[in-house]
Amino acid sequence: MAEGVCLFWFRRDLRLHDNAGLYAALQSGYPVLPLFIFDPEILNSLTEDDARVSFIHQNLQHIRVHLQKHSGSSLAVFHGDPQEVFQKLLQDYPVKAVYTNEDYEPYAIKRDLTIGQLLADQEISFVKCKDQVIFAKDEVTKDDGNPYVVY
Repeated sequence: MAEGVCLFWFRRDLRLHDNAGLYAALQSGYPVLPLFIFDPEILNSLTEDDARVSFIHQNLQHIRVHLQKHSGSSLAVFHGDPQEVFQKLLQDYPVKAVYTNEDYEPYAIKRDLTIGQLLADQEISFVKCKDQVIFAKDEVTKDDGNPYVVY
């Protein structure tokens, strides 16, 4: 096994089965540290009793229990700005790559650009996998490569 670790960043994809990014991380040849970040930028836009937060907590607990039972590992859960969390992770671990599934929301795209640059500055791969969509944004195009604008 190669020295170093890769991170798998759970986001919208709170499942262990049929998860393209997690599968890719597991195929990397590095031990995988799964993680989830409660991002205040997202949480602050929700009501205090938002059912989605409870759903996330329940799924994270299910993932944690499953990982402990079947692999003796766990799930790292953080609360904070993703860039700050990743800066700390890069100090604490010999990270070789970060895997996740593509997120297409405007905030997520901006966040991923920031994280991607942080990782690129450290020469760490940032691999985003197609997972929650049938076709990615560049897979449905006209013959000239441009997207359709009329359907």
